[in-house]
Amino acid sequence: MTSSEVARVPGLLSLEELATQAGVDIGFAGRLIELGALERRTGYGPSDVRRVQLLRSWEAAGLSIDAVVGLVRSGELPVSWLDPPVATQVERLDLTVGELCDKEDVPIGLVQALQEALGFAPPGARDHVRESDRELVSLVRMFLAEGAAQAPTLRLVRVYADSLRRIAKAESELYESEIERRSRRSGRSEQQLLDRAARLGDRVIPSLERVLVHIYRRQREHVWMEHCVTHAEAAMERAGLHHGIRRPPAICFVDLTGYTRITEERGDEVAAELAASLATLVEDISRRHGGRPIRWLGDGGMFLFKEPEAAVWSGLDMVESAPRAGLPPMHIGIHTGPVVFQDGDVYGRTVNLASRIASYAEAGQVLASDETLGHSSDRGLRFASLGPVRLKGISRPVTLHRAARALE
Repeated sequence: MTSSEVARVPGLLSLEELATQAGVDIGFAGRLIELGALERRTGYGPSDVRRVQLLRSWEAAGLSIDAVVGLVRSGELPVSWLDPPVATQVERLDLTVGELCDKEDVPIGLVQALQEALGFAPPGARDHVRESDRELVSLVRMFLAEGAAQAPTLRLVRVYADSLRRIAKAESELYESEIERRSRRSGRSEQQLLDRAARLGDRVIPSLERVLVHIYRRQREHVWMEHCVTHAEAAMERAGLHHGIRRPPAICFVDLTGYTRITEERGDEVAAELAASLATLVEDISRRHGGRPIRWLGDGGMFLFKEPEAAVWSGLDMVESAPRAGLPPMHIGIHTGPVVFQDGDVYGRTVNLASRIASYAEAGQVLASDETLGHSSDRGLRFASLGPVRLKGISRPVTLHRAARALE
């Protein structure tokens, strides 16, 4: 059967197409067939592409493919090693980087910078691109066309990549610690472990990718809702229509100090354990003071209190309880004002300002705004003024106060 005939088989690739998808020359694919690492068939699928890519990477590292195949043949290395569950589909186009740049009218330096922002080696002009590469270039062009500068746009891409890399790493750590380690203790062989990983990957990955997209969409809806509410509030204020309400609620933001550093130094698993301990502690404390958890942020959370002084008492209990619970110090920000409710979340300038106050607070501090102080009449509380301070993203100085117990 010729290559053109194979190409007409639905869902299958010819040997030439397989080589193109895997980013190797046809000679390398033929060599794998001779070694027995790849079967000679009338058509190939995504798992074959992954196998070729793995062996090409092995050789690029200066290691012997012949030796690897020999270990597989002897049974020292499971056949499943050649088929890791890494992706549901690989889409490499019959289009080079240089051709993409000409077609999209973008400099090759931008394409290379995008790949570096993703954490990958910058491609050469003759390297083939993936469908996602073309989509990414198109997306970045939209941002640039709207006036965004290249440097901050690349930072956005880097945030995407770093966040998704942490997700992928957390998946791997969960599998190793909760599934593979237990299976190994039960006496399963390496072959059985890898076979199980491959089967699980084939079942889980498609569903996981769909779930991640849905989670992103929901998070995006919340973020852009906040953006729209902020614009509406600003317009109402300019028109003189933004009046304070008589008994406004308080928003309290709680953050762990040094959470990012802990994640980098001790890994996501330790960070996740800290986040779980934090959630249990602060949720219990907030409920005892009549608060309600609204949003979890990994290293902290946002809480709503009907009574501002209850938010202050809750914040003091939280920072004092952290050391006893084995947690790093907390820092807390509280602001009082109107909020907009939507889909279980709250939005508005009150939320934004409370978040900024929390970011300004130092370890162990509970900082409150003037508005919060004005609605807190409990004599058991004491406030020390820090004066007007500049907060990131807030146009005017904000007067802050450090809260404490009156008996201190």
